[in-house]
Amino acid sequence: MINSVAETLISQIQAQGKEFISEWQFEGYIPMDEGVLLYVKTRQGQPVVISLKQESEDRYHVEMVRNNDKFDRIVLGGDYDVPESELAMRIDMLLGAAKH
Repeated sequence: MINSVAETLISQIQAQGKEFISEWQFEGYIPMDEGVLLYVKTRQGQPVVISLKQESEDRYHVEMVRNNDKFDRIVLGGDYDVPESELAMRIDMLLGAAKH
């Protein structure tokens, strides 16, 4: 069940147009109960984790974090109540807007 949520989200991102996954230098993912953690890089090359968590049937919370450690979690940006159809675009915007 956990894998199906993660794989569904990744498939939705891939279906939303251009080659987002390769542009983000996708390194892997970790499935979660209600979402997925994507290990990617910002446009400046900094490794980050994109956390996608399902809020409702077709709405998601998107956060970009530097560390994904419960004791050292640095949130660099986020977007909340994101429609499923806009996931890839919103993630792409966060990755491009990251300041380091």
